[in-house]
Amino acid sequence: MSRRAAALAGTIAAAAFAVAGCSADDEPSTKAPATYTSVPAPAMPSGSVAPSSAPASENGSATGEQPNVKRGAETGEAGVDVLVTVAYQGGKVTPPAGVVDVKVGNKVKIKVTSDQSQNIDVQDLPDKSADVSAKKPEDIDWTVTKPGDTKVTLRESGALLVTVHAS
Repeated sequence: MSRRAAALAGTIAAAAFAVAGCSADDEPSTKAPATYTSVPAPAMPSGSVAPSSAPASENGSATGEQPNVKRGAETGEAGVDVLVTVAYQGGKVTPPAGVVDVKVGNKVKIKVTSDQSQNIDVQDLPDKSADVSAKKPEDIDWTVTKPGDTKVTLRESGALLVTVHAS
């Protein structure tokens, strides 16, 4: 076969290939593709808290949030927007310290139980502290006035109970 014939055969083959999938009565497809490709999420280091991609509600909650966090009417307490319940037993915080998202203006209440007497401290709020004993749970509450993180800790053990993140 000559070069000219080979080039002509290649051109005809390319044109036939291009036309083979099309016809005059074809309409663009509006159906989704039959298969989807998913990309796995990046691995999180052990102990990391994955950010939530769920939409936040009026009080700053996200669906699938921690079971020890109640919001709005779920708190069962008038005027309390966010209620967090934590326990300190045997040197461990249960559930493990996490981040709770709130909005500026929310009233936050933390309910703490402990197997030993300790002082509960709210970072950057020197007038907000309370004593919890092994015999009696203790509550501490405040209204969030500025955005940022506020850590709630036990003074004697240095244990972090929760971080309240306000936006």
